Amino acid sequence: MKKTLIAFAVLGAFAANASAQSSVTIYGIIDAATVYTTNQSANGGSKMSMESGQMAVSRWGFKGTEDLGGGLKANFNFEGTLVNDTGAAGVSYGGDGKIDPKTGLFSAVGTTPTLFDRNATVGLSGDFGTVNFGRQNMLGVDSLSLADPLSAAHAASNPNVVYSAMNSGALFGGFGANGGGTALRQNNSIKYLTPMVSGFGGAAMYAFGEQAGNTSANTYAGLAGYFTDGSSGVAFAYAKMKDATANSTLTLLGGGGKLKLDAVALKLTYVENKVDGGLLNNRKIAVVGAGVDFALSPVTTLTAAYYDTKLSGLGSGKADQYIAMGKYALSKRSTIYASFTYVKAGSVALGDTLMSGGLIPNGANQDKAYRTAVGINHSF
Repeated sequence: MKKTLIAFAVLGAFAANASAQSSVTIYGIIDAATVYTTNQSANGGSKMSMESGQMAVSRWGFKGTEDLGGGLKANFNFEGTLVNDTGAAGVSYGGDGKIDPKTGLFSAVGTTPTLFDRNATVGLSGDFGTVNFGRQNMLGVDSLSLADPLSAAHAASNPNVVYSAMNSGALFGGFGANGGGTALRQNNSIKYLTPMVSGFGGAAMYAFGEQAGNTSANTYAGLAGYFTDGSSGVAFAYAKMKDATANSTLTLLGGGGKLKLDAVALKLTYVENKVDGGLLNNRKIAVVGAGVDFALSPVTTLTAAYYDTKLSGLGSGKADQYIAMGKYALSKRSTIYASFTYVKAGSVALGDTLMSGGLIPNGANQDKAYRTAVGINHSF
């Protein structure tokens, strides 16, 4: 249950301004699972681990709204990742832009620490729609995730998150205002969302690169559209990102749909990223995802999902993922779950294992792996 606090002094630092808010809501998700994965070394060794964020990424945040009158509202939202298996908070963004000579990959490890890596915005909303300023999700992350076969579960290895949602900094380097790292979001951005009209809506977003002398460098620009009747819907997103020189462009496009038929929900997605110009000219990653949810009872849901991931152009590779997941709701806020994943790469070559969503370690000389996860998810 979300806790709504009236005029609450959030985190002390906001005490002076909290009384001006109409409301402030503190919320979050804590997700932890025991995970067993095979073929994690050259001799076929397995790994047992405790991992957060298997059903949904653990997070915490707070948001507030002030009624300005006449239908106009001021809004803010801060949200950060929680790594509850170690107690860490926040995920760094950016990268050093260097390529590892052994793997040919860019460093995807963020170099700039940030507490509120998932969202840090202030904005206005009204009859005209909503406009937000700050660090926020790229277009398609919110809408296309609704059609994702796993509903964005297993985010660390889900191809629709790792690759198609533009989080593959190791393969593409530093495009856009984020510079790598947690590339699902963009810094320095403005996002406009239209009001929903008969189930239809749209969005536009632009992120400033903030590079002196080159207004195009490290920018992001995108459009999205969607339709929903409350249970079924379709969505698409299109965007272009520039590198630090503005001579290379990463084009992102994707679409997906969800069809709800009584106890069954069918999901289908297609997304791709492609580089034009520069060092990685013509590199492309495409992901096809398909899945089905079956509500066995009001508290039990079974899911089957499949992903086909291909690398082409500059380099080549392929991997398939097959996932089965079951969820049992203990209450409105607490769910236990279990999943089984089988991933098969085209070969032991680097290009193929890179498409495994990190489930097959590079250099392990393995072309497949199995993973099981059993965990609990609690929201507040």
